[in-house]
Amino acid sequence: MNIGHKIKQRRKELKLTQVELGQRIKKSSQVISNWERAYSLSIGYEELQKLSTALSVPVDYFMPDNSPEPDEEVQPDKRLKRIIQEYPGLDEKTKDMIDAIIRISKKN
Repeated sequence: MNIGHKIKQRRKELKLTQVELGQRIKKSSQVISNWERAYSLSIGYEELQKLSTALSVPVDYFMPDNSPEPDEEVQPDKRLKRIIQEYPGLDEKTKDMIDAIIRISKKN
């Protein structure tokens, strides 16, 4: 399940419109719509934090679903957890570099 689907699903569970969610996080309903339809995948960490607060879910709720097969043992990715923990304390230049790497990797 992609991040846009998760935003939409949780918004509907809370019976919020795109306008109402946008008001809660100081974004337009068009931005919310673009996120939900995966037209725009550039959601920064600060926006994820605002979304998690507005939708009453933890930030990791938005992480990709990589559900294992029933017999497969799940090993959490320690690197991802460390990045999530460290990201808020990074300077803007470093955050921009991480975001750029993610965008580049999605194109490949």
